[in-house]
Amino acid sequence: MHTGHLLVDGKKMSKSAGNFYRMRDIEEKFPDKKPLIYRAFRMMCLQNRYRENFNFTFDRLESAMATVTSLDNTIKRIKAYTPKNTKVRREFRDKLQESMLLFVEALENDIDTVVAMTAVFELITIINRDIDDLSLTTKETSSVIEILKSWDSVMGIIDWSLLENHTIPAEIQKLALARQVAKEEKDFAKSDNLRKEIEIHGYTVTDSKDGPILEKK
Repeated sequence: MHTGHLLVDGKKMSKSAGNFYRMRDIEEKFPDKKPLIYRAFRMMCLQNRYRENFNFTFDRLESAMATVTSLDNTIKRIKAYTPKNTKVRREFRDKLQESMLLFVEALENDIDTVVAMTAVFELITIINRDIDDLSLTTKETSSVIEILKSWDSVMGIIDWSLLENHTIPAEIQKLALARQVAKEEKDFAKSDNLRKEIEIHGYTVTDSKDGPILEKK
């Protein structure tokens, strides 16, 4: 198996050129995003054919971090979503089978991870669309989780701990509710102060189409 070369900003990596980086150097640049860095680096690798040169840039890394974060946000939406129906729609089943076939065929075709990631992003788009219009059913939700977990055994980029149940203290939930009310009343100063108070208690609050999402820092 022959792979491409590792470049940094389009140039060969070397200490003399001042573009020699180790992972700890990258960690120091993003001290508050250490767990995300490693998944983002894997994302960069997956979006690059292994036979081609791999050009590392911090812009590409930050873009990959944003992509991985968007995947995490979809997992959060799945966790917060309450299906209205149970059955699997025929068109949804057909699309899943199409996506699974695309993913497998891409890997069998000289480990073409670039095309394989296309299947991932297409499925993520479908999940978010169907959550938006409340059409994703109970069995479909289970199916997409199972498929994504199967794919992620190859990719290693999704944080599955996001599906775990974490008890949010009642006090924090009350603050989040008060913040939501303040936002609806357009009292943005109060809303911002409540967000800061939530963060002081060690939680973050993120607004989504499905309502505020509370997370432990």
